[in-house]
Amino acid sequence: MRYRTVFYATIAIVLFFVMVSVLGNLVEGSEAGAIQLSIEWLTKYVLPWIFLYWFIKLVRKIK
Repeated sequence: MRYRTVFYATIAIVLFFVMVSVLGNLVEGSEAGAIQLSIEWLTKYVLPWIFLYWFIKLVRKIK
């Protein structure tokens, strides 16, 4: 896959999870905590995988 495609797919996945988290918490009635919870969820689960992907790409490029 091309780098732009991977980049846009990564951004789309992150935005999707933010929207799901925010909309899920809006239904419960906590608007202020929704953004905080979605950012917390992203930093725990999504961002490490994105970092790992780009780190592996960097290591392969260096070799």
